[in-house]
Amino acid sequence: MRTYILKRLLYAIPTIFGITVLIFGIMRILPGDPLGAYYGIETIIQWTPEQKAAILRDLGLDKPIAVQYAVWVKDIASGKLGESFFRGDPIIEIMAQRGPISAQIGIISVVISWIIGLPVGIISAVRPNSVWDMSTSFFTVLFLAIPGFWLGLLVVVASISWFQYKAPIVSVQFWEDPWTNFQIIVGPAIVLGLGQAAFIARMARSSLFEVLREDYVRTSRAKGLIERLVIARHAMPNALLPVLTLSGVLLGFVMGGSVAVEQAFTVPGLGKALVVAAIDRDFNVVQNIVLFYAVIFVLVNLLIDMLYGWLDPRIRLN
Repeated sequence: MRTYILKRLLYAIPTIFGITVLIFGIMRILPGDPLGAYYGIETIIQWTPEQKAAILRDLGLDKPIAVQYAVWVKDIASGKLGESFFRGDPIIEIMAQRGPISAQIGIISVVISWIIGLPVGIISAVRPNSVWDMSTSFFTVLFLAIPGFWLGLLVVVASISWFQYKAPIVSVQFWEDPWTNFQIIVGPAIVLGLGQAAFIARMARSSLFEVLREDYVRTSRAKGLIERLVIARHAMPNALLPVLTLSGVLLGFVMGGSVAVEQAFTVPGLGKALVVAAIDRDFNVVQNIVLFYAVIFVLVNLLIDMLYGWLDPRIRLN
């Protein structure tokens, strides 16, 4: 098992390096000037070349691209991550303040997806072509088709129109005020969780439906085991493998998709900070937040690989 985990860790190193190059390159080739996005074109036109050169020098944008990349990697290695171009806020403080809220939304949405999606998928697989199966298929396809940000906007509009309620838009951590923090994260977590639950239900149904027709499952039934034990002990461990993979991928999508959903709910999380920084062309903030998302995605997939090896020992031998 140690060799298996070590190999996966070694695979993650070039992946993260490639991500840093990709993020840095994309930010440099995107259209738009950071100074123009923040100060406005009319203001920049009035600057002298010396004034513009001085601001670029202060931001570190006057250096060659390779030097800028080296400086960024050095900041990452030192753990400082630098500062926001225009607001001067340390990026590590932005991530420490907003990161827990986004993490709560992501984790709770995954839990919701399993609580809803797994039972729905299991019952649909056990009772194929039943009224339950057809009903849940309709709703899963419906939630697969609805974009999360659009559903989030509907929830916000409905809560304001029907109940005159608007969730707080302040940044409050769980340990500071649990009730206010819950009001902030519950809407986005439910919206994202419902979308993920549809994927989990479809995958769980198809995977378990296939496993229940394997020879070893028939043998378990022939030995006289009750159906509940056949499903729990013999079918589910193998049926869960693709569901685990999907959950890891969905968690990555949650971190990316939460950008739009956080914007819809005006949640002060990393997603909203990323949107504001992208509009301002604040390279430092965008690069570090996207890299943080990417590292979390790699670590989640590493955890999924470890769970794979634990559930199926044959995988550890590969």
